[in-house]
Amino acid sequence: MNLITGITDVPFWWMLARVSGIVGYLLIVGSMVSGVVLHTRLVQKLASPMARMEWHRILALLGLALVALHGVALVMDNYVTVTWADLFVPAGTEYRPLWVSFGVLAMWLMLIVSLTAMWRKHLGAKAWKAIHLASYGVFITATVHGLMAGTDSNQPWMLGIYVASTALVAGVAARRLIAGPNAPLKRRRATGDAQRAGGAPSAGVGE
Repeated sequence: MNLITGITDVPFWWMLARVSGIVGYLLIVGSMVSGVVLHTRLVQKLASPMARMEWHRILALLGLALVALHGVALVMDNYVTVTWADLFVPAGTEYRPLWVSFGVLAMWLMLIVSLTAMWRKHLGAKAWKAIHLASYGVFITATVHGLMAGTDSNQPWMLGIYVASTALVAGVAARRLIAGPNAPLKRRRATGDAQRAGGAPSAGVGE
């Protein structure tokens, strides 16, 4: 009887908001890392271009879905007062308005990146790549939001997630910066030139 009472007393929506926020954050990290890792030579050998892009797209869409669930759960919960408008308009909540605004901004940036990905052919490669860089803004704003507004941010395990995620994203970003955005194209050209010249293909840095 006490067990049943304990289960029914659990704040379902608040727990769902916390879990969906954490899982959504991890999916954002996974999507960003996959955007770089899936272009490395090792992964290129293991999966087709379509399969690699599909994994990246699935992670991004799941991340967006979990962020949406996070917002819905916060509205449904009565621990803090969050309205439907607060999910779209920054600085609308009474609970840590500045830091919650970072979460709202992260959501808008995710929507922009996701929608423009669908219009990639119409935008052109240069415009799409420039907009796609907003993914880093998603990660930064989501991290600040979680650290400053999340109820679990003072827990060692949650801090570990933030530190590990930041190190991981910073690492893949640095790798991409060092390799350069045109590294795959340059390597293919170098390989082709070497083969035409009768020499062995040169080794290059992965994407």
